[in-house]
Amino acid sequence: MTTEKNYESQFPAAEGERVPALPIAVKDAKATRELMFTLRHFHLGDPGGRAALEPLGDDWLPALLDPFRDANRLRYDYPLILFPPAEGDGSQPASELAQSLAQWLSETVQGFGPEAQSARILRDHLPWLEHHLRTTLRDHEGPLLAVPVLNAAGLALQQHLGLDQTHRDALAQNLERLAAAAGEAEVMGYGRYPALHLLIHAIRSRVVPRRAGFQARVDACIRGLKSLFEVEWGKSVESIEPRRARDSVGPGGGRFDPDALSEVMDYGRGTRKMSPERRARIEQALEVLESWRPDPVLVRFVHLGAIDADWMRASEDVRDLVDPDPSGRATALFDEEAAKLAQVFAAVRIAELEIGSIYDPTIHDPWFATFGWEAFSHEELLLVPCVIALEDASRVAGEGLRSLSRLLSSGRPAQILVRIQPSNNPGALPDEDPFQSYRTELGYLGIAHRQAVVNQSSAARHQNLIQGYLEALDATHTSLHLINTGMRPDSNLLQLNAWLVAGAGIEGRAHPFFRVNPAAGDFAANRVSFDGNPQEDSDWPVHPFSFRDENGTEATLDLAFTFADYAMLVPRLREHFRLIPPGCDSDSLVPVSDYLSLPLDEANQRLPYLWAVDGNAILHRVLVSRELIVACRDRLNFWHSLQELAGVRNRYVELAIERTQAEERQRAAEERTQLEAEHAAEVERVRERAAGEAMQRLTDTLMGLDFNAAVGNILPGGRRAEPVAAIETVDATVASQPEESQSEQPAEDAAPDLGFDEPWIDTPLCTSCNDCPRINSQLFVYNEDKQALLGDLNKGTYAQLVEAAEICPAKCIHPGKPWDPEEPGLDALVERAAAFA
Repeated sequence: MTTEKNYESQFPAAEGERVPALPIAVKDAKATRELMFTLRHFHLGDPGGRAALEPLGDDWLPALLDPFRDANRLRYDYPLILFPPAEGDGSQPASELAQSLAQWLSETVQGFGPEAQSARILRDHLPWLEHHLRTTLRDHEGPLLAVPVLNAAGLALQQHLGLDQTHRDALAQNLERLAAAAGEAEVMGYGRYPALHLLIHAIRSRVVPRRAGFQARVDACIRGLKSLFEVEWGKSVESIEPRRARDSVGPGGGRFDPDALSEVMDYGRGTRKMSPERRARIEQALEVLESWRPDPVLVRFVHLGAIDADWMRASEDVRDLVDPDPSGRATALFDEEAAKLAQVFAAVRIAELEIGSIYDPTIHDPWFATFGWEAFSHEELLLVPCVIALEDASRVAGEGLRSLSRLLSSGRPAQILVRIQPSNNPGALPDEDPFQSYRTELGYLGIAHRQAVVNQSSAARHQNLIQGYLEALDATHTSLHLINTGMRPDSNLLQLNAWLVAGAGIEGRAHPFFRVNPAAGDFAANRVSFDGNPQEDSDWPVHPFSFRDENGTEATLDLAFTFADYAMLVPRLREHFRLIPPGCDSDSLVPVSDYLSLPLDEANQRLPYLWAVDGNAILHRVLVSRELIVACRDRLNFWHSLQELAGVRNRYVELAIERTQAEERQRAAEERTQLEAEHAAEVERVRERAAGEAMQRLTDTLMGLDFNAAVGNILPGGRRAEPVAAIETVDATVASQPEESQSEQPAEDAAPDLGFDEPWIDTPLCTSCNDCPRINSQLFVYNEDKQALLGDLNKGTYAQLVEAAEICPAKCIHPGKPWDPEEPGLDALVERAAAFA
């Protein structure tokens, strides 16, 4: 079962061994083509296609809901334990106001019996006790004191078990502990009006402690004002005249002479008396405070008369009023209640100013002359009896819209509660199909009134609902609550638990959760709350579903729960579904969730279907009408709007991220291009400088200057050239050739043979990148300028030399020809080395 704080799935854990199976069917290509024609006609709204196909049975359910068709085996959050208001400032969080009965039973027994064997009998039979309490409370509307209910359930458990006396006494003792732990708490089942009961409970939790605090404040003001009069009387002549003095002595004062006392008393003390105006103001405030009695009524409902109000009248602090315009009447009723308290609040403020001797008539008299509810403090507004308008969804979307809008815009901290049927369109006319036009979203209508609190929730998720109530009460703004209870009209369809149906509305995006609280700030990030929705990042929640295929093998399929799945639970919407006969095999049939994600042009070529399970645990595909698909798109559109408001999958944020990423990529590319250009320029400068130096050395060599040094630096491998004396032994025929023939040879031919077929490094171009020494530190060595030279060729391979040439950033390594003809792969290596000749 899901926890109260994590609504990743709105469905509880399934119980039982029921695994649906696919029917065995023979596939016929020709029959499929003919059938697809009929299916398409039904999808497009042809009555002939509808008549030709089989409708859904009364016991058919969406596949994901099949495990919960037996309500007696369904465990869920209700009944609830409602805790009484705590002493203090009335700021109890939602988690301290209500708790699932199952959780409370488990935690309480664990508290007084922490050991494994402690309270073993009671611990083992808590599920039975929970089921008995749920059954007992099923037909009762509203909360009951928990102790009598628990005592009765305990007696039933003892009779059910039929224990011997020893075990019966032990169980009875633990049951007494359980009932004692409940104290003044109440227990409540999931009846017809759970949302109203929880609203009343939330109001009591806020108002009762605050009223006690305000009463203490009033009492302090009364004492303070009376002390002012006592001080003032002490200044008067009457307080010290003989008769008063004699009376103050009392009987037995015969030896006391009041006349003599009067002669010697100092009449000059405290002669500055209270002005008549101040005295009258204090007397009036004191009279108001002493005559004030708190109104026992905390909640006043105004409704259209369609609600059974007997349970309201049974509560001492709840009253109801029938009116054809609940919102309009609630406005006037709040003003009446606020006017009653305006005198009291003004008297308290005047008393505190007078007691502190800071009342200034020029400032405060005009203020209190027009003192109304608009001047109430936050704490004072919370003390006004809560006025709740119970509206009808269709009425506020039609003729009641003006009154609703005026109340939402008024700023009066009244509560408007509208019970929603997610399958209906509040804006549709009575004789219109709910899918004839796009749905009027009352929640979005509430958001348009920017200073109103909007709370769309469900009684099936009590923590989310109570949290929304508390935020609305604390905000002291006009509040619109849109509540789905999951109640279904009587029909021949399989009867489902109302709590489960309400959960399906949340799951199928038919009634998503959201809260907008203007008191939280001016930005949507502060105002909007989106918690409680399952898989809020996705279009539709997806859950695993187990079934048996045609071969009887158990398999698992990930199914999305869509608005179409929820619509299958609504009796008057079942005509939007038809059975796809077994054996119909076509690529044009796609699941609804996939169909809705397709582009419209492509979707129009396909047909959407759902998975459903009948009462015999047979799994079927069900075709969905085009009208219902349009409604699914409409619900999905609203869901995306809410996601955007809440900052979940916000398209503006996504575009900003994409734009930032593109800018970063462009900036990085520009920086890389600039670095490459700078590097190329630097390499070219180094190459030109090295070429100039090489030409200078070559010129010096040809002119006979420092020949040994020049050749020694040029020859590859770091080997020095032969001494000049050896060069002088050149063939004399070369020297005796005519001058003309010598001049015809190019200058470079006149240079000595530098052996470029041998490996060599253009050392001045080396950038000291360390790439070649990492390949072989003996083959490649650094000179004193940390520039590469060839080392011992016998310590390396031609392959390593070619590899170094390929990765060299300065392209200054020239592999030449291989020196070891036995090295493998020479043909390929020579081909690679040709680029560096």
